[in-house]
Amino acid sequence: LLKELGANIFVGDVTDKVSILKGMEGCDWVAHLASSFVFWLPSKKGFKDVNITGTQNVMESALESGISKVVYVSTAAVYGNAEWPITEETPVGTERASKYVRTKYEGDLIAWDLYEKKNLPLVVIYPSAVIGANDPKATGRYIKNYAQGRMPAQVLTKLYFPFVHVKDVAEAIVGALEKENNLGEKYIVSAENHTWGEINQMI
Repeated sequence: LLKELGANIFVGDVTDKVSILKGMEGCDWVAHLASSFVFWLPSKKGFKDVNITGTQNVMESALESGISKVVYVSTAAVYGNAEWPITEETPVGTERASKYVRTKYEGDLIAWDLYEKKNLPLVVIYPSAVIGANDPKATGRYIKNYAQGRMPAQVLTKLYFPFVHVKDVAEAIVGALEKENNLGEKYIVSAENHTWGEINQMI
């Protein structure tokens, strides 16, 4: 699909800095979306390699390549146990619920440190839970299973769940890239806040 839309495809690996530098040749902007987003991996190294080392490689490569803007897609989950609802000015909480979120937060700290100390031209987007058609991840599977009557019981029906459609996140990324004079800004990207009970009713 990307080729059909006219994109030039370069296959690289965020854990291989040489491939990142090659992929950035001649580019003006970078959007960094790569992450290890799963609930469980047999080795915790997979989270560290992509979410921490991979992020550091991308950010350092952007500096070395003279990129004029990097939009890094993080997650609103890094705010952890901060008092919700959150805004961009809310201090992050002291606890984060999973290895995925903890390693994403460490990647955040690396990116912001490079912004402060080496003038990395950084903008960070913090989406809430991203949903969309044919989503193979946990949220998509939950919705499909519930709609098809494969959920034996409702759980956590009073727990709130902030979510946003994938197309809105894509628009936010492009908007952040195209907006002038916004280096150093943060954008929480979310649409609605419902309990799982309300979501179940909608399904």
